[in-house]
Amino acid sequence: MSKNILENELFESFANASDNIYIYVCDMKTDISRWSKNTVDYFNLEGEYIKGTGPKWMEYIHPDDRALYLKDIEAVFSGASNRHSCQYRAKNKYNDYVWLECKGSVISDDEGNPLVFAGIMTRLDNQNKYDPLTHLLTNYEMQKYDFSTGSGAILLLGINSFRKINNTHGFLYGNKVLIALSEYLTQSAGKDNRVYRFQGDEFIILSPGSSKEELYKLFENINDYCMNIRGLKSFSVSAGLVSYPEDGTDFNTLLSNLEHSLEYAKEQTHGWIAEFSEKISQRHLRISHLHEALTQSIHNNFEGFELYFQPILDTKTKKITECESLLRWKTPEIQDATPYEFIKILENSGEIREVGFWVMEEALRHAAMWQKKYNISVSFNVSYIQLLDGEFINRLIAKVQELQVDPKLIMVELTESCNAADTKMLSHQFSKLQELGFKIAMDDFGTEYASFGLLHDVSMDVLKIDQKFVRGLVREGNRTDMAIIENVVNMCRQLSIQTIAEGIETEEIQDIIRKIGVSYLQGYLYSKPVPAHEFEQMLLKEQA
Repeated sequence: MSKNILENELFESFANASDNIYIYVCDMKTDISRWSKNTVDYFNLEGEYIKGTGPKWMEYIHPDDRALYLKDIEAVFSGASNRHSCQYRAKNKYNDYVWLECKGSVISDDEGNPLVFAGIMTRLDNQNKYDPLTHLLTNYEMQKYDFSTGSGAILLLGINSFRKINNTHGFLYGNKVLIALSEYLTQSAGKDNRVYRFQGDEFIILSPGSSKEELYKLFENINDYCMNIRGLKSFSVSAGLVSYPEDGTDFNTLLSNLEHSLEYAKEQTHGWIAEFSEKISQRHLRISHLHEALTQSIHNNFEGFELYFQPILDTKTKKITECESLLRWKTPEIQDATPYEFIKILENSGEIREVGFWVMEEALRHAAMWQKKYNISVSFNVSYIQLLDGEFINRLIAKVQELQVDPKLIMVELTESCNAADTKMLSHQFSKLQELGFKIAMDDFGTEYASFGLLHDVSMDVLKIDQKFVRGLVREGNRTDMAIIENVVNMCRQLSIQTIAEGIETEEIQDIIRKIGVSYLQGYLYSKPVPAHEFEQMLLKEQA
């Protein structure tokens, strides 16, 4: 079957039909897939024939689109559906994300057993003159513009938290937002300016003959409109800004500088505009350098990665009963990369999947040693994207059995809970783990990344109160943080959920938290995160 399907002449015929269409076919019994040669070339795949394509292709998909893709494709491979259809962004050999429409179907035998999964991917990256949703010009048309003559400024706009808008209100509502914004941009930009739909939630305003100062003012007007939009809930936009010929004289250079500037703006605060500068250029070079070094570390058996551990104390006894595993990374050449910095790079590249499995296995390996000696619980962080991975729970269970770890002393902490669109899936995954004895914790509760809605839908054993509320307890006249923590603790007590207060840094904060009745304490007052051998010394000292 595999030979006949993968070597079929029809595959060759369809594979050469268009440069913008990519064909694939997968033998579901052997998990070997064949990809058209233009796909291999454009996406720089490892070869025409690939074993275990699923996890490998996932690394190409934009992090914001992986949840949607996984939900759709897993329905096919679980047998819940025999058709695959979704749109997402994938990274090509130029490290650019392009929009694809992916459609596929399953062929089964007479008994209903799946044999072959075949499909077609069509590039949607602006090959049309006009965008079908907003009717704006696409950036395919913008590529024809001659930037080598004259001067002007360009604005790249991106809607902040657009994925959250779609998850909360649905894609039809998201489309209404895009249409409303595109109409306003057309009206406000002026007759001499050109407005383009770039990709997803991003728009470009090309303003020949204008200065950056003029586009700053236009950006302020656009944000004012978004915050007071009629018929829709308010939102905000961020922007990158360049001028030509100062920042480039060709489309690719200008677009690259715009994207780097927009990314920088979104990292600062919502509603921010960032003008391209040497600082942004150096930042991009650093990210590229870090990414290259991270990839090298992963390929060298995770060389440079290390788990640090921070103790968690029982509020009543002030004895260490748990610890949290925290990822660190450095190389001889790079000593100053922060977890926030390198974890974001790993998430954007898709390599967080491999590193996430390594973190899980390392945490379990240490847990296997410390459980027997000290009866201590070990926790590690898991993102929503990891839980969508069909392999995660199976590998977790298999590793626990291999190392003979007691799951009752393992805690899985959910991060990025704001992205948890499929709470039914989370509830199912967590229930499966809880039945086996694992504890489930919600990290950073009280911030925008954790919601009461998620707590309502998903069973939790532990809730971690975010440190920004804890640290605020000692501010004079601050009653808000106290009220929030007291009510959260009372709610958890009624729900039989334990609480951990993060960010305990002073005796004063510790005393306040203990009076409120929080179950456990974590913070620099007791210890910063330390290497495994130092943490074990703490345990030995306490035991003695």
